[in-house]
Amino acid sequence: MSFRSEEPSRTIVLGNRPLRDYLLEAIVNLNRDVTFIEILGRGRHIHRAVTLYNILSSRLGDRIILKNVEIGSHLIKGRRISYIKISVQKS
Repeated sequence: MSFRSEEPSRTIVLGNRPLRDYLLEAIVNLNRDVTFIEILGRGRHIHRAVTLYNILSSRLGDRIILKNVEIGSHLIKGRRISYIKISVQKS
């Protein structure tokens, strides 16, 4: 099940940058015109996506709502890569 809407959204794909960079990007996007964000962690960055959500929920508290969590795998260059997609909405 995937959460789709006509409202403005932004996907944050986690990589090797420091977690605080993604945290700042998420907070700035939620404070602007974006209604919800999707945090995407693939492969060894899955735990960073969960950590980012936990930090967001501790800092923003009741101002955000967890809408959906999707897990699965993609076939990329002949290899299966696991992913997690966490959808967060402003309340």
